[in-house]
Amino acid sequence: MKKILVVAGTSDNKRNFAVNYISEFMRDKGMEVEVTGESIYDVTEVAEDISAIVAIGQPQFDTAIPIVDGTPFITKFNMDSCCQQLIEKL
Repeated sequence: MKKILVVAGTSDNKRNFAVNYISEFMRDKGMEVEVTGESIYDVTEVAEDISAIVAIGQPQFDTAIPIVDGTPFITKFNMDSCCQQLIEKL
């Protein structure tokens, strides 16, 4: 199972919205994923079992794991294309 980490510098509500939206989008596409969310300020290292990251804000960490810009989850525009980019990274 692929694991997706959503990191956000915005409110818990925005982060939870993104986690739920991505989970539902992936389920609708027939993909089994585990989506979790954390504050962008609390993440200094990314676990090795994470397959991709959605960053809502500027990450304060370096990683070789693919990162997708999560700005669409703030604006509510192009969220599906963001999720599509995520699928391509997985």
